[in-house]
Amino acid sequence: MHQVKKAAMAASVLSVLSTGASAQLEEVVVTASKRVESLQDVSMSISAISGESITRLGATDFNDIATTVPSLSLRSAGPGRTKLNIRGISAATGVAPTVSFYLDEMPIQTISSGSSTSFQQTIIDPKLYDLERVEVLRGPQGTLYGSSSMGGTVRLITQKPLVGENEGSVNLDVSDTDEGGFNYIVNGMYNAGVGDNGALRIVGSYTDRDGYIDRMDRDSAVTYDEDVNNEESTTLRVAYRHEFGDAYIQPFVFYQKTEMDGKPSYDGPHSEFEQVREFDAPEPYEDEFTMANLTYGQDFGSVSLLASLSNIDREFTNVEDITDPTFAIFGYVIDAVYADEKVELDDTTFEARLTSNSEDALTWLGGVYYKDSEADAGYRMQRGFDPAINEYGLANTQDLRTYEEIAVFGELGYDITERFNITAGLRYLDYDYEQFKEDWGWAFTGGDRDTANELDLSISDDDVNGKLTATYHFTDVSQFYGTWSTGSRPGGGNRTVPRSEDPANSVAYACDQDLKALGISGSPDSYEGDEVTNYELGWKSDLTENIRFNGAFYLMEWEDIQQNITTSGECGVNFTANLGEAESKGVELELVTLLTDNFTLSAATGYTDAVFKETVESAGISKDDKLADVPEWTVNVTLDYIIPVSYGEYFVVFNYNWVDDTLELPGKASSDVSGNGIISGNVKPSYEIMDLRLGFASDNNWEALLYVDNLADEEAIYTYSDALAFNIGAYDRTVRNRPRTIGASFTYNF
Repeated sequence: MHQVKKAAMAASVLSVLSTGASAQLEEVVVTASKRVESLQDVSMSISAISGESITRLGATDFNDIATTVPSLSLRSAGPGRTKLNIRGISAATGVAPTVSFYLDEMPIQTISSGSSTSFQQTIIDPKLYDLERVEVLRGPQGTLYGSSSMGGTVRLITQKPLVGENEGSVNLDVSDTDEGGFNYIVNGMYNAGVGDNGALRIVGSYTDRDGYIDRMDRDSAVTYDEDVNNEESTTLRVAYRHEFGDAYIQPFVFYQKTEMDGKPSYDGPHSEFEQVREFDAPEPYEDEFTMANLTYGQDFGSVSLLASLSNIDREFTNVEDITDPTFAIFGYVIDAVYADEKVELDDTTFEARLTSNSEDALTWLGGVYYKDSEADAGYRMQRGFDPAINEYGLANTQDLRTYEEIAVFGELGYDITERFNITAGLRYLDYDYEQFKEDWGWAFTGGDRDTANELDLSISDDDVNGKLTATYHFTDVSQFYGTWSTGSRPGGGNRTVPRSEDPANSVAYACDQDLKALGISGSPDSYEGDEVTNYELGWKSDLTENIRFNGAFYLMEWEDIQQNITTSGECGVNFTANLGEAESKGVELELVTLLTDNFTLSAATGYTDAVFKETVESAGISKDDKLADVPEWTVNVTLDYIIPVSYGEYFVVFNYNWVDDTLELPGKASSDVSGNGIISGNVKPSYEIMDLRLGFASDNNWEALLYVDNLADEEAIYTYSDALAFNIGAYDRTVRNRPRTIGASFTYNF
């Protein structure tokens, strides 16, 4: 079946290349290199998705478009709980993600909360209304974007306030989801000119999506609560821009709050769309963040200055019913037992850079960067716990992490001839990481917080990231390039692993046995940074005025990998260690063609082979084992057909995504992961998602459309183990995509 899909893809590409059409592709402008350039002039592997395409695809958050990008994969447990991987650089742990995430000039990834749930390595998930474009940069971007850019960088570019313009839009979207119910989204934007030199742009969104998973009583099959994974999100974005001479200043504030009444997971593999529970135990989730930014830019003629100061203040709370894991340990419970998680994140970054503007053979860019982050995370497995066993609960943690980084960076480009160019980049960074963590309760000390095990850790290190690119323009609009680049991320501290030789203390005893089997004495307190080296050959080509074909071959070598060492289900306290080396190699192909003036085909495919290059017995990893969450193949095809009429245009958009199967944990498809409490096996099956949109855009500034998302009602499994405590051998907390959703949308521009 896989080979049939690949053959069909190849056939469609060949048929497109043989098509003659008179239409002409538009130029795509990006700022990935921190300059304003045409996509075809930038010597790196980039996918650029315009705001118009985002609207046509009906994407409301980044998850909706992630599968359209070659070599990008994800692991998700709902809004605000998504981890991104690019080019197979997939890690389930660490103090920082492997993909950096930007909103305009703001890096919005921050240090990890330390959670063992889906929050680990996740990114803030802003709504996408009124975006200019999305850029996905594949491969290490360490010189320009710093640490956490090992696999690549995602950039969300908002629409800027337009000086001297008064315009706006309103959008209403209503739909119904199979197994769920009614959903609606309201969006609005207004741009107001302020005097001769200013503009204020306000964007607001409200999302109310019904859930599709019910919480059920285990014995009587009575429904406790229907559609518990509903989502309510409120978003407000305000930007003001004031221009004076060749300079501008732009303050920006972005607020978003998301609430859910329950987990977006079902108890696999037994009961799709159902959470089977002993008690009626709600599991609410709330994620609230405020982002503030001040950007100043000035053009001095031959040089431009840009300075950006930003802050993210994020707080999320997460509740999980751990009655079943508690029962698995003690054999009885008297009431519902909860794990409560509350995390407060504060992150401040500053960047200033100078960029040359001249048309000389030599171009340059240089800057400084500073980051100061703090994550204060509290975990309590106490509420509902039988005080007769221990009045201080099952396990409690308070974990304070701080991270401070300073860096200098720069790039030099030189045109050796009119067609041959070399670019070299370098970034030096120095960081300090501190962690103070307290663990107490039955599993750790048996006492209150005054008796807590304490981890007081301080790590300082520095790193150098580099890049060297050679580019040959074989036509005015086409090029070949070769790149060597590196990327890295910092080290960090672990959760305390309880140890005891007393079998009566079952959790600590199980952990002690696990650590002994791994040959570890004491507690594994910390781990080091890891790094990636990338070798890439790529091309950008406009074959004709209506056919664009870009691609890249790459080889990534990953050293000292930060990977999760998973203990037994009886212990349930995982930790991070540096686990040897891995290699990821593959190819990315992107094709855009205008078959006619009104018919556009976009096709993209990615192949990734990401495997460990050595055996690491302490982590249960063998040579040639595969990394988790990495599909070998991904395919996307989008057809956009327009029918012009005298009073507007009708349009049809069909989008097809196919994603290969992935592993839940590193290893093999045949790996026995039941010891980790996962009973569904180690393979998350491949899936194909089709979306269809039919609409009319009027010359009188309104647009109406009907759509079906997930046309074939296909299930896409994102994870089997979204658990704050640990999975047990009775069910997996399985997270899936939204079932088939049928809806209508209306937009009015004024």
